[in-house]
Amino acid sequence: MTYYVVCPECGYKLLKAGDGSTIEIYCPKCKDKMLIEIKNGKVIVQKATDNK
Repeated sequence: MTYYVVCPECGYKLLKAGDGSTIEIYCPKCKDKMLIEIKNGKVIVQKATDNK
């Protein structure tokens, strides 16, 4: 199954991904960095921290 993931801050459609995916992405609209995990049909979106 494929899932669409939207930014929780601005609602921008970020990507389409399948089960078992782990993705780190910047939202091009609001510039937030997120970590997205799709496991067992659950989509988990967390704000990622910048390790500079």
